[in-house]
Amino acid sequence: MSEARKLGTRTAFVVDRVNLVDQTSALLDRYGIDHGVIQAGHWRRRSYEPLQVCSVQTLEKRGFFPDLQLLIVDEAHCMRKQTIALIKNTPRLKVLGLTATPFTKGMGDVYDELVNVTTTNKLIAERFLVPLNIYAAVKPNMDGANVVAGEWADADIEKRGREILGDIVSEWQSKTHQHFGRPVKTIVFAASVAHGAELCGAFNAQGYNFQQLSYRDTNDDARREIIAEFRKPDSLITGLVSCEVLTKGFDVPDVLCGVGARPYRKSFSSHIQQLGRVMRPSEGKEFALWLDHGGNVVRFWDDHQDLFENGVSTLAGDSPDKKTRKESKVEEGEGKICCSKCKFVLAPRATFCPACGHERKQRSLIETLPGAMVLIDGQPRPATGQRAFLANRNDVWRQLVYLGLARKSGDLEEARRFAQRQYKTIYGDFARKNIGSTEPMEISAELHGHVKRNLIRWQRGRAQ
Repeated sequence: MSEARKLGTRTAFVVDRVNLVDQTSALLDRYGIDHGVIQAGHWRRRSYEPLQVCSVQTLEKRGFFPDLQLLIVDEAHCMRKQTIALIKNTPRLKVLGLTATPFTKGMGDVYDELVNVTTTNKLIAERFLVPLNIYAAVKPNMDGANVVAGEWADADIEKRGREILGDIVSEWQSKTHQHFGRPVKTIVFAASVAHGAELCGAFNAQGYNFQQLSYRDTNDDARREIIAEFRKPDSLITGLVSCEVLTKGFDVPDVLCGVGARPYRKSFSSHIQQLGRVMRPSEGKEFALWLDHGGNVVRFWDDHQDLFENGVSTLAGDSPDKKTRKESKVEEGEGKICCSKCKFVLAPRATFCPACGHERKQRSLIETLPGAMVLIDGQPRPATGQRAFLANRNDVWRQLVYLGLARKSGDLEEARRFAQRQYKTIYGDFARKNIGSTEPMEISAELHGHVKRNLIRWQRGRAQ
């Protein structure tokens, strides 16, 4: 944006939340980039500035300015109809979409290229984000709950969520004291406005100052005052409670704790957006605490790990928001990822819980020999002797990519699908790898023969 401003390029940075207008404007000020704001009643109306921070709702009412040259769309996965129409009907307009969750169907029809600049795990390793300490906390029982548009109905979540209000507050008190020795700045994500009001009341009843923000707020100045107070290092407000207002883009780096109290059946993107609100780095912040009272961490575990490790490789694939995840238990030996004592979410191969010190039970041979087990005729067997060529999973993945590219005439997406299918056939799970950053490796005769035999077996099975 700085370069566009210097060149005098007529630029609109479009956001779809009231609070994000001021946040973006303040960030530009911090970098010394002059700009105006297009939002009803905003004090910073400077129409002469080539760079404008815009409320998309205001633009949709007034119309996009005709001399626009560069459009930057924040939270591009939201796919607002009028913004999409502008993009499609203005061929000379340069467009940049920004999002951490490019999962919405049809994005590939609007945006030509996907630039996966880095991955979440790399950002954590480089300290641009902080890691999460996650607990799979008490959650409401959603068995038999009504479903509306693929998600559990708000009314059912509210009703069942009331049963664990006390657990949410007591868990927050316990875990913040355990990890920080005190109450800390917190964001709570509720299922609905009514649910958020009850959560707010439950925290306040215990003597903590929690304030709610929602789409029902009619006084923009009052909302700005609450957010401004919350941003202060010594804020009088301990926590903010929100339904969807704070899910996207809200940036207060010194928030140390997040509470997820809205269970999702499908919306992986909403879950990831919520996690992102507490992962911003701040001075002295080594990690963020996440208390999951919705069951979402376990429900989306595989997709979560894949996204953090590999990012997104295409806009044309199936969205992870389309599939319903099965409910699973989280105790050791069942869910395989949580401490049986304190429900801290563990690394897959952890031998003890770093939160409470509980030693994990001896599990299966597959876990004690990670990367050295393969599936032979559907049975896990050690990759030794004649099967030693399967022991190095990374090399096998590179060779499968090489074979996939050769078989699919260089089609990257088809090669990825082929390589992943063969990898799962061999190891029983998909590779947590990004084909775009994989250097293909010429396939060995042993692996080529093994894949060929698997394909023949598969074809015979289909013919029966």
